[in-house]
Amino acid sequence: DCCGCSACAAVCPKHCIQMKEDEEGFLYPIVDEKECIRCFLCDKTCPIKTQISDVPKEQTAYLLQHRDEKIRAESTSGGAFTAIAKYVLDRKGVVFGAAYDENFNVKHIYVDNYDELKKLRKSKYVQSEIGNALPQVKDFLRHGRWVCFSGTPCQIEGLSAYLKKKYDNLLTVDMICHGVPSPAVWSAYISELEEKNNAHSDKVSFRNK
Repeated sequence: DCCGCSACAAVCPKHCIQMKEDEEGFLYPIVDEKECIRCFLCDKTCPIKTQISDVPKEQTAYLLQHRDEKIRAESTSGGAFTAIAKYVLDRKGVVFGAAYDENFNVKHIYVDNYDELKKLRKSKYVQSEIGNALPQVKDFLRHGRWVCFSGTPCQIEGLSAYLKKKYDNLLTVDMICHGVPSPAVWSAYISELEEKNNAHSDKVSFRNK
């Protein structure tokens, strides 16, 4: 039932949990049993094993578009993420989100300026590699920095479970998610296109406007 949020790997005091690809390319936790000290912090942090009961509360919905036409064109939808991220950057904060590396692998990174924010725009329909993002979020929060963290609902749940407390200087942004495709399938697709067209990919967009 693992959702691949990486919270268990982040919370392990012995660093004996690593996120590794399965046969389909999805990232799942692998435990080094020899190093494990049976503290069970991974079990206590796992949002699947320690699910929190839903508490009904009033919901409010807004329909919006960013006023800047260029930002709307560079965004998958209306540019809400950029507006929220700017709120945090204006307060000398940092923004975490999914970005492509040089090989179009999707990984979570953080930016602290407006110029690099474009790396986090546009939806990437692939499971992202969280890496060290969760400990980095906690470190920024502890030092009083504002943090915006964007991800899938299960990644947000994993972050919340890892932090174990509420922070007034944390904004989380998730999206309606129907599941994520495999990074291995995505990588194979890019390679297939490059081979078919005898060309190298310069940039990618899942929903080009």
